[in-house]
Amino acid sequence: MKTTKWVLLLSGTVACGRVHGGPFAMSNRPPAVVGEWIDVRHATPNDTSLWILRGDGYDGEAHLVRTTTAGGVVTERRQSRFATWYMRGTLADSESRRICFAHRLGRDGLTCLRFSLDTVTMPDGLRRRMVVKDYQGQHTRADRTLIARDSP
Repeated sequence: MKTTKWVLLLSGTVACGRVHGGPFAMSNRPPAVVGEWIDVRHATPNDTSLWILRGDGYDGEAHLVRTTTAGGVVTERRQSRFATWYMRGTLADSESRRICFAHRLGRDGLTCLRFSLDTVTMPDGLRRRMVVKDYQGQHTRADRTLIARDSP
């Protein structure tokens, strides 16, 4: 009976280790993809939508609204979590590279989308640009262009 318990315990440990650290690991989150990304399609000087991709896998969105008051300009930030993200493939391989989102790990299917990553010159300097290919929005399906809030 003791041998059976050890075998089951060892099997469970190996299985969990493979899910978290093996070929199906969801921990590939390169620093080049991590950050707060301005959704160009949904940005104006007074109203901006951000995609938030953190190094711990957090995938969320923030909505920044600027209002001018008698006391000056006030920026309100509302933020919510959507899912967990990770990258499949490598940054060097544009054919197999995918950004993947899981709303509930282990329960829901993944959404994985092709994307490109480069650097563009903006009036305030160089910025990272990510183009998520064939993104399904609420009303349209198209490429989604995101510009990093920070410099590369």
